[in-house]
Amino acid sequence: MSLKRHAANCLADLSSLVLRGAGRKTYEFFLDALWERYPYNDLDRECLEMELYCPQWADPDPGDRELVERIFESYEKAKCDQSDVGNHFQPSSMWENIFRQSYGEICDSLPSRDLERFHRFLANFGSWSTPTAIEQSWLIRQSAVDRRKRRHLEQKIIAPLVRWWLRFESNGRDLSALEIPTHGNFGGVRVNGHLITPGSVFGEIYGRQLSGLVESERPVIAELGGGFGRLFYFLSRQLGAYVYVGFDLPETLCCASYYLMKSFPEKRFLLYGERDWDPNSLSEYDYLLLPSFEISKLAPESIELFVNENSLGEIEASACENYVKEICRSSKAFWHRNHEVRRFNFDGNTTSLLNREYPVPEDRFAKVFRHADLNSLVSGARMNRDSDMFCYYYRLRRQEAC
Repeated sequence: MSLKRHAANCLADLSSLVLRGAGRKTYEFFLDALWERYPYNDLDRECLEMELYCPQWADPDPGDRELVERIFESYEKAKCDQSDVGNHFQPSSMWENIFRQSYGEICDSLPSRDLERFHRFLANFGSWSTPTAIEQSWLIRQSAVDRRKRRHLEQKIIAPLVRWWLRFESNGRDLSALEIPTHGNFGGVRVNGHLITPGSVFGEIYGRQLSGLVESERPVIAELGGGFGRLFYFLSRQLGAYVYVGFDLPETLCCASYYLMKSFPEKRFLLYGERDWDPNSLSEYDYLLLPSFEISKLAPESIELFVNENSLGEIEASACENYVKEICRSSKAFWHRNHEVRRFNFDGNTTSLLNREYPVPEDRFAKVFRHADLNSLVSGARMNRDSDMFCYYYRLRRQEAC
């Protein structure tokens, strides 16, 4: 064994010397490639039937036409009005690049009012081949055409998370608790017959955690940058009645509108531009899906819990400060998950803010907890000590005294 260890150390020294000269990224890619080739050994673990599922793009359903027309009209109105609001409510240069690379079907459909093209993207955003930043469909597609990546995704990413969830988080439930509706043509990994997407496990865990932070019979929950609605879908399953107010950029808001309206056809939805809305509208609708520049219309302390994942750390500092002030003005509690030490750099020599720099007023809000994001820490079956995503929860101080 000592001879094997010595040979391994010598080989590692030589490889490290060469890779350092090739640059840090090459070094990281090499380590990932080695990890993908690490042998699997499930003999002492519960056997899981694993099969990657990468669907072909689906033809749009003609029965969705009325719903899609409704979303398109709202999108058209939001884009028109977005041009008249301040810079704080414009997408960062990072998001502009994402829209150019992955949302062309939506963006280019607007000038010609091409509903077919618009509908095609909504019907397939969950399996899109380029990164949309709201779903890891590109990971599924990459893995589907590479045997090693497929096996790695199945056995080194999804399987350990599923086993961990079954052991510590399931509370006797089966894997159906991790499934989500597939509107948008989602891919993922079928585990014992259940379709699990890369974000399912921690969407379910954080959804349950957040549901424990609200107490009223019909809580008003708002979210900034909610993607297609995964987190709130899992959260809503823990609640009876509720009101959801989703704020986002118009392009991603289209995906959320399509997904949530298809998932909850019995709920009452208000899309932007369908009618003027005010604080009284919160009693008339279950879902209000609005462009982010509408956040200033919220009444003070009208939101029981405001939620944000990632997006506050993906925008310029001035925009982040503006959103956080609006969130703290309008809500009684604030939960977010964002970057602790790494900044994004944007065009114009601007940067993002870190968690500790968010202007949450200490005289009004108490920080109840702060912890490392479990998803970033353990996904991939290796402890990722380099992850800088942290979760924070703040609550009005007068509630602390009750």
